[in-house]
Amino acid sequence: GGDSKVAASGEEGQGRPGGRKQYEMRAPFLTVRAIAQATGSAYVEMDGVKVLCGVYGPTSNERGSYSDKGSLSCAFEFAPFARGTRKTRDDEREERAISLLLEEAITVSIQLDKFPKAVLSAYVIVLEGGTGYLGAAITSVSLALADAGIELYGLVASASVGLVRSEILVDPSPSEYDSQDFKASLLLAYMPSLSQITYIDQDGTVDSKTAQEMVDLCCEGCQRLHTMMRECLVKAAAGGKTSKALLSP
Repeated sequence: GGDSKVAASGEEGQGRPGGRKQYEMRAPFLTVRAIAQATGSAYVEMDGVKVLCGVYGPTSNERGSYSDKGSLSCAFEFAPFARGTRKTRDDEREERAISLLLEEAITVSIQLDKFPKAVLSAYVIVLEGGTGYLGAAITSVSLALADAGIELYGLVASASVGLVRSEILVDPSPSEYDSQDFKASLLLAYMPSLSQITYIDQDGTVDSKTAQEMVDLCCEGCQRLHTMMRECLVKAAAGGKTSKALLSP
């Protein structure tokens, strides 16, 4: 319990790029209704990262066998030069892997029985691929689905932490990742409404006490981002711009 340690960027601190404190994440900019033709859409930006997601459907799933539940199909890609260089075969392999990862992280949040034999399609494009684009992609798909009026069990937010020497840093920067003292990282997707972790990716080895602390800090970061996601949807709804499907607690 206790107060959340994780803060959004803005206060001055020492020792980290941009003057962030140990538990401080970059302040994100979130907006919905970013693509006029899409059923729902979202744009997520933070320092070094820009991600756009459009959701289309549900449309009838002709190819699949009849199912009592709908499904989510994600297509993830890097825009040309999103990472400062031309796209490579490795980038294409990563795109395919992340497409599946997004489906895994988000599908559990959707009330799939509400649209049997139908598919929702989410298209995610990374316009600027600095550190943290994966978390931004997860967040963008969840926001776009809510914007589309799809009935969800809750929003999914993502956060990451890194272990540098013995210090856990929230939302590590590129220079922190590249540090020779960088020991481990953890990325998490979390649905606060059900207190459910929907995706977890750990790199590096840590003891169980540190691992639990990293998970807890990620969940706190997700909780904080979740509040901003809800505020974004409420604001858009107040402007008559989005469905209110998700605006119940």
